[in-house]
Amino acid sequence: MADTPGKIVIFSADGHAGAKRMKDYLPYFARDVRDTVADLLVEEERAYRRMIAPDFTSRPAEQKPEGSERLWSPAAPERFGGWDIAVRMEQLNREGVAGELLVPGHQFSSLPLFSVVNKPFEADLRTAGVHAYHRWLADFMAGGDGRLHGMADPGPCHDIDAAVRELRWAREHGFVSVGVPGIIEDPSLPSLLSDHYEPFWQACADLDMTLMVHAGWGFPQGRYQEFISAFVTTHLGEQEATQMLAAQQHLDEEARAALQKEFAESPASPFRLDFGPRRLLWQLMLAGVFDRYPSLRFVLAEVRSDWVPATLQLLDSWYEQRTTPLKMRPSEYWARHCFATPSSIHKAEVEAREAVGVERLMLGIDYPHPEGMWPDTWDWIRVAFDGVPESEARLILGENALRAFPVDAAHIRAVAERIGPDPSRLLSDREDVPAGHIEHFHRRSGFLRPAERVDTDATLELADEDLRLVG
Repeated sequence: MADTPGKIVIFSADGHAGAKRMKDYLPYFARDVRDTVADLLVEEERAYRRMIAPDFTSRPAEQKPEGSERLWSPAAPERFGGWDIAVRMEQLNREGVAGELLVPGHQFSSLPLFSVVNKPFEADLRTAGVHAYHRWLADFMAGGDGRLHGMADPGPCHDIDAAVRELRWAREHGFVSVGVPGIIEDPSLPSLLSDHYEPFWQACADLDMTLMVHAGWGFPQGRYQEFISAFVTTHLGEQEATQMLAAQQHLDEEARAALQKEFAESPASPFRLDFGPRRLLWQLMLAGVFDRYPSLRFVLAEVRSDWVPATLQLLDSWYEQRTTPLKMRPSEYWARHCFATPSSIHKAEVEAREAVGVERLMLGIDYPHPEGMWPDTWDWIRVAFDGVPESEARLILGENALRAFPVDAAHIRAVAERIGPDPSRLLSDREDVPAGHIEHFHRRSGFLRPAERVDTDATLELADEDLRLVG
């Protein structure tokens, strides 16, 4: 890889997209449910905008931010790449991002009934919403010149055959990955360790569809709205929630740190990085999914990667001390099947790349989220990858993603030759990045945060609990 010619491929394995208005999804619902869902969509939009999303209909036209404001500008009302494909492609070109994996929703868009950002809905309405979103996103991606690739939602999965049929539709329409079932907590569903999901796993393998878990997996519907509403009332003086994001940007350091701590650690927070997503790692191993489907890939996105080395070491020791159905050590499954996308990658995660696996680590720009790397992707990379050999940087910045997802690698590389950075520019000039930029990276994403200290007891307790279920 060291002598790979040409520009560096930047592939973001975590981006987000969603419609400007909930009514934009309505034409994508099946005709027989449109009348049923029309009012529900209006109610959901009102609820979401009361919490967090501004009303863009009467805002002035975009003015380009200057100076320090360029480090983060919460979306221009009339020109926002979360739903405007022309703006998105313009901004991706400016960032040098040749390809992108799209996850449902973003900070200024609710989703049609199926997501954690919605209030609770019955399974049939969630299924209808999933279908509508998939069809909206397929149309959105069609304007992306083959550079945008969808993550499908698995849906409620009560009817697993119907879930598989939708998965096949998604694969035929530009989707390359699918979330692990259970994105919405549903006590009526069997454990992922059961054989209920076997047709789903098989379809993923047959369709060459990458399994993926993103932050927020496993939360019940309604919790997001409850948490945000309580957060605004408690911390922002009951001011209009539409000003929530801007208000946070102007808090002093102590107040900002307190809010970030609550977002990250409160048991009620849907943003907390709990054990749910990482627990899937060993559940898929214990369920034999990786044994039956040795070509299956599994990506953990926006749940950090600093916990991976210590967790794998712990699971290997656990494997040696228990009688398990595993045919390999957990670290061997990781090396064969798994990838990590720690969105807005931290300096410590790049430093731990060998322990995670240089061929298993990917980049997530997290566009268009305010904690993401845009619009300063190159400076972020210059600092985070300072001293990293070009061959390793190329893998993490894009080449690994071309293996993790079934995309047209030749096309992505051709795009990179047109818009991507030259290695002599990207992997140098670290000293030219202003200190204020680095401080801002840390404020919005924890860029300089030290690696997580893994809770050994909690990890072993959960692994033993799952082992008993397959025992």
